[in-house]
Amino acid sequence: MEAYQTETGRREDLEKALIDVNPYLGAIGGRILPVNDVMAKTGTYYYQDLEADAAAQTGRVASAAPSEVVIGENSSTWSAAEVIKRYVWSRDSVKSMGGLDRCDNIAAKAALRSVMRKHETDVAAAVLANASASVDDIEASFIQTAQKGLKAIHRYPGRKALVMSYTVFHRVMRYTEIVNRFGLSAAAVGGADAINIVAREPEALKMLLKSIIGVDEVLIGDDDIWYDGSAAYQDRAALVALPDPEQFSEMADAAFGKTFRYLPDGQSYPFYIESHYDEDDKTNKYDASIWYSLEVMNAGALYILDGLDDSNTITTTTTTTTGA
Repeated sequence: MEAYQTETGRREDLEKALIDVNPYLGAIGGRILPVNDVMAKTGTYYYQDLEADAAAQTGRVASAAPSEVVIGENSSTWSAAEVIKRYVWSRDSVKSMGGLDRCDNIAAKAALRSVMRKHETDVAAAVLANASASVDDIEASFIQTAQKGLKAIHRYPGRKALVMSYTVFHRVMRYTEIVNRFGLSAAAVGGADAINIVAREPEALKMLLKSIIGVDEVLIGDDDIWYDGSAAYQDRAALVALPDPEQFSEMADAAFGKTFRYLPDGQSYPFYIESHYDEDDKTNKYDASIWYSLEVMNAGALYILDGLDDSNTITTTTTTTTGA
């Protein structure tokens, strides 16, 4: 085999090398719809709904059995679909790039990031464009509407998160009602550095917003997916109860949803990397593929905030604020 021709077949060496690849800055989909690894491409899963609180019984007659509430068990099916991407190096590029090993790694990583990015895109749609979730316009107050949303999802287990794109996040941080809380909430977050707050450092601002709204986390998504993916995304954020990432935790507690990822017997990694040299067009070709199915189980664990646009003059500052 020539030095510029890659191997043919599955590349477990590249899978091992790329297992810790970060798909891109701002990947948050795995927190919102965590992964269940499954050994078949289709199947049935079981999950819990949020059970309504039932009134406790009083005045029970001696020897009579207590009244019962039967906890329901719900089921649905997953069907994991293939997601695949191919990247290609020309033979001449291998020579100029300094060797085959380097080209193998670069192309395989690019292909893997593409398929991982597709998962993030699907999660963004399941969150910001979910037709089954409650949608509330922020109208005169982002803070009040967000707290209304938190109340709506509070009975779902898990950490409560405010989810939005990078652009919407910085838009919210310019709202007058948020800016006016800066001084009040700096102490509440345990000594956030005032210089960082004034300089609008993202982590300091996230701490402030978390304190102001009362959520456990603020998750900021990549604009390319969470903002530009759809016109509907550009003035929205969402509150969501983050599911327990433990495998099949939805069987014990009501969860927003999970990602069912096909993981065949004997496979060491949750994706495939394959390569081959094409003699016809003189290129090395690299494929990355995964199989998954997004399953939303309890849309009530999601509350969408709408109307977060720049024209919202009721709550958006129209003057220059120090450090903004």
